[in-house]
Amino acid sequence: MDRRQFIGALAAGVIGTAAGCLSGIDDMTTFSAAPARVSEEAAAEAGYEYRGTRRRVDEERVGGEDIEATSYVSTYDRAIDLPAEQFGDEPVRSGVFGVLTTPQVRVGDADFNPVSDLSNREIADRIQDHYAGLTIERAVGGRALEALGERFSFQTYGGTATLQDEYEADIVLDIVQRDHEDDHIVVVAVYPAADVVPGETARIDTLVRGLEHYDDLEVDLVEEGADGGEE
Repeated sequence: MDRRQFIGALAAGVIGTAAGCLSGIDDMTTFSAAPARVSEEAAAEAGYEYRGTRRRVDEERVGGEDIEATSYVSTYDRAIDLPAEQFGDEPVRSGVFGVLTTPQVRVGDADFNPVSDLSNREIADRIQDHYAGLTIERAVGGRALEALGERFSFQTYGGTATLQDEYEADIVLDIVQRDHEDDHIVVVAVYPAADVVPGETARIDTLVRGLEHYDDLEVDLVEEGADGGEE
């Protein structure tokens, strides 16, 4: 699966369709989410590689005021050994994981968040719309675990994805939304289904349990297009 499409789907596909833009306005109130990422220990245990954190700034009018909202998305991926008869002997980066943080904005009696009004199914549909070769078919269950001192309840969807522009494989899409501190967090993972690669769900759970989220968290900010097209 293409991590660049995944980032675009998670950031632009979810936030971009909900937030407006008020260009050219100098006097506005700013709100910023705290970034989130997975601890180095948890990422290493799960075998996922940190690919940096992107910052997104959107502008909106809330409660009669112009506001600027800064969100962050941190992404990870993993090279997975897939059936050699289809994909060859080289591992394919077919597991992707992202954590998006957006600020909860309140101005007077008006509230705004670019994501929190979306259902998990709406997020899944928007990711599918922005992720070429990905088809989300139906909800297939869920699970819950503890992370950041909170209960994270996943919704899991089944579907298919085209890998290496040629082969179709069964995949799983996990989505969880959770308020934490003053932010709204969305966690999304796409990875091969258990009948293709057993045990990948446990790796995703390790990543979620290893989440860190606070104002001074150190992240590697990546500018759009700054990593040679790897975004």
